[in-house]
Amino acid sequence: MKHLPVLLLLLCSLSFNTHAKGKGKAKIKLRTHPNQIEDVWTVTNELNYYHEPNQQYQDTLYENMTVDYSDTNDWDFQLASYNIPLTGGGAQNYEADTYLNISKTFIISQNFQVVLGTQNGTTLPHSSNPRQLHNADYALAVYQPFRQINLHAGSYWVNKALSTTTDYLGYTGGFNIEVLDNLLTLQADYFSGNNNLSGAVFNSWVRVYSTAQIYFGVGVPEANSGNEFYGTVGFSVANK
Repeated sequence: MKHLPVLLLLLCSLSFNTHAKGKGKAKIKLRTHPNQIEDVWTVTNELNYYHEPNQQYQDTLYENMTVDYSDTNDWDFQLASYNIPLTGGGAQNYEADTYLNISKTFIISQNFQVVLGTQNGTTLPHSSNPRQLHNADYALAVYQPFRQINLHAGSYWVNKALSTTTDYLGYTGGFNIEVLDNLLTLQADYFSGNNNLSGAVFNSWVRVYSTAQIYFGVGVPEANSGNEFYGTVGFSVANK
């Protein structure tokens, strides 16, 4: 988290220039939505499907598995394993990449929060690339004018080992809107730049039980990032 002081200074200045042409394919995930419920465990399983005609990975299905714990002091911990190939492969620079994600939420007022987070890990299987530490840090300002609406914006840093292009400092933003109370929530996030994280993700969450949700959506690549469109479906179960 050595870059977080720099990111804090950039929360109010979101005008960075992209400077690297992507070499990646599929978008790598960066979790920027800490669980707001205290002392809760959450297990999430997600499938990403890629269909690109005339590509070797045109019918690739990946699985993403995460386990979260949110404690009583606004800390959030997550163990995540992304891009586990189920069918096909090759749509991602890194497969079965596993990370420890840690974030801390600071309550400024009833309507404002600041979230600091870091994601660190590497690929588990041996690959042709030397195994390196993948690092991403972020800082978000969160505005919640109503219980049903959450708006956030800030900065993120990703190192070359994870971006596959260069060390990059960019901006991110998104929202959570509860359209139907305790039933339907819309979620979106955008990451600037031309690297493995760049692009947008849109998801619709449907609560099917008090502690269980299903969701579906789409990943949209940023221009010149080298990333691809993909479809998403998943479910999340909590202990309370």
